[in-house]
Amino acid sequence: MFQALLWQLPLAAALWPKPHIYTTGSTTVVVNPSTYSFQAVATTPELEDAFVRYRSLFFPHSTSPAPQALDAGLVVDIFDTKADLILGADESYTLDINLDGTSVVAAKTVWGALRALESLSQLVDFNFSTGQYSFSGIPVHIEDAPRFPHRGILIDSGRHFESVPQVKAFLDSMAYAKMNVLHWHLTEDESFPIASRSFPELPQKGAYSDFEQYTWEDIAEVVKYARMRGIRVIPEFDMPGHSTSWRNSHPEIFAEGCLSQSSRGAFDPANNQTFSFLEAALKDWSALFPDGFLHLGSDEVPASCWNNTKDLAWMKTMGFSNSSDVFNYFVNQMAGISQKLGRQTIFWDEAFLSAKPPQDAVIQNWHDASLMQKIVDAGYRAIYSSNGGYTNGWYLDGLKATWENMYVLEPLTNISSDKAHLVIGGEGCMWGETVDPSDLEFTVWPRAAAIAERLWSDPSANSTAEAEPRLQRFRCQLLARGVHSGVVGGQGRDAPPGPGSCVQKPKVLAQGEQSVFI
Repeated sequence: MFQALLWQLPLAAALWPKPHIYTTGSTTVVVNPSTYSFQAVATTPELEDAFVRYRSLFFPHSTSPAPQALDAGLVVDIFDTKADLILGADESYTLDINLDGTSVVAAKTVWGALRALESLSQLVDFNFSTGQYSFSGIPVHIEDAPRFPHRGILIDSGRHFESVPQVKAFLDSMAYAKMNVLHWHLTEDESFPIASRSFPELPQKGAYSDFEQYTWEDIAEVVKYARMRGIRVIPEFDMPGHSTSWRNSHPEIFAEGCLSQSSRGAFDPANNQTFSFLEAALKDWSALFPDGFLHLGSDEVPASCWNNTKDLAWMKTMGFSNSSDVFNYFVNQMAGISQKLGRQTIFWDEAFLSAKPPQDAVIQNWHDASLMQKIVDAGYRAIYSSNGGYTNGWYLDGLKATWENMYVLEPLTNISSDKAHLVIGGEGCMWGETVDPSDLEFTVWPRAAAIAERLWSDPSANSTAEAEPRLQRFRCQLLARGVHSGVVGGQGRDAPPGPGSCVQKPKVLAQGEQSVFI
């Protein structure tokens, strides 16, 4: 019964994420894919690239058009063709599908036009019995815009290397859900995969292997690929902890208390060479990552590394009484370097809890969600990523966190109306301890789609019962487009229980029973 109801949904009512305003009619028109045109009143390289890409998404099956098929097409009108891809770039659009089969998109920027193309692609229907493409429920009118400007997913190439083809495929899947930020956690204790022109020894001695590294050109290619899909790439270089792989080639900038191979390292703030080295490295990479934001981590610092004779003596000369003072010094030194490089800094919430970063810093909340209110009340901008104890948050590596739990979480809970603008959005975090290219998409999707809709759609869209049929359809579309999505329902990485449709659910576990996929 559920499957039958799913396919009876009007396509405009099945869009994911849910548009803010849409109206439908009752007419169906058949269109000719061979003559369907993509036109722009004024164009950009990103739009021309999207026209080519979306033609195959609109019309994935070869077919012979019926005599009644209309020679229709799409016209896109962009108001500002020079608008850059930045935080807060206008992604609004209107979309009309008319009775003659033509579609008209109006958008202030190309980034809004890309979101409209994705919506339109989800409205094209193919009838396998007749072999025809059609639009149903027309005329269709949609007015849409994202609720939050920052809608991201973190991937972790420091713990498991994610190949360039995998990252590109993942960017495609993000665009299907209208996500617009790839938070790329690039370096870790375990490995250092990214090329450095200033310090080539960093990946040479820090990567897992010669095979598991990104060249300079690889990174540039990924950043360009993301831009063509309206996705910003924000690199994260976690520090002063989570940095042990740097120590393989440059132990001189690490605290003496943690130099043994068995210990996690931490950069040494007592050594001025540390900051000149990091500035040179970051300046080098700033040419690769044009985005105005730089993530400098700051989480889970092994502060005991600074409990050594050299650093304790330096702390005394600086008037520092404890490791929190040292951490605060490091955070502000790095924020200053980031500002010098023309970047705004994002820190994990330890920088708020145990330091006082500059007021223009952005704090990413990964601890308890209640911290969001304290962050914005202190005047900082915030990104919502609470782990929710790995069962009720937006940490995608928490396999017991269901899409339903993720869907109902609200980034603005207990945030006053005068502070709401400081919450710039949120991210689903796919940490890489147990994820590599073999199961990245399978772990992320479809649960991340719940996060995508929460960040895009009106807050009134909060019913899991209403959302489930649409999410089932979206999951089927992901699979049709080659995205390795898990099933809707159950836990992360749960597989289909047996033969069945793309809408089937995983086995319901008895109380206390563990999924074999965890």
